[in-house]
Amino acid sequence: MSRSKLLLETWIIASFLAFINIIVAMFIHLTTATNFDFFTAANFMIPEFGIMLILGACLMSRQPLEDEKRYDADGNPVQSWRAALLGRRILLASVFLLAFSGLFFILGIYLPS
Repeated sequence: MSRSKLLLETWIIASFLAFINIIVAMFIHLTTATNFDFFTAANFMIPEFGIMLILGACLMSRQPLEDEKRYDADGNPVQSWRAALLGRRILLASVFLLAFSGLFFILGIYLPS
């Protein structure tokens, strides 16, 4: 998998999660009749970041350290290597989600509610 494809996939996942957080925050502010602010969406992303970080690290810890053990006799990746690749995607998506959280925090400071 190329790096650009990996970055694009993880960016899409983080963008989708950020979009869902904005929709939930907007729904909360509409039902409670309060002004919308970006702080609510940013606060929702912090636990998601932590969960994704822990899950990605756990999956990455399963990777075989030697290149020969990453593939079976037919040349297919073994289950632990597939789990490590998934963990890498989750870790990178969590970093992008943290960046979105920081962006929304900054928007919450500078945009009036």
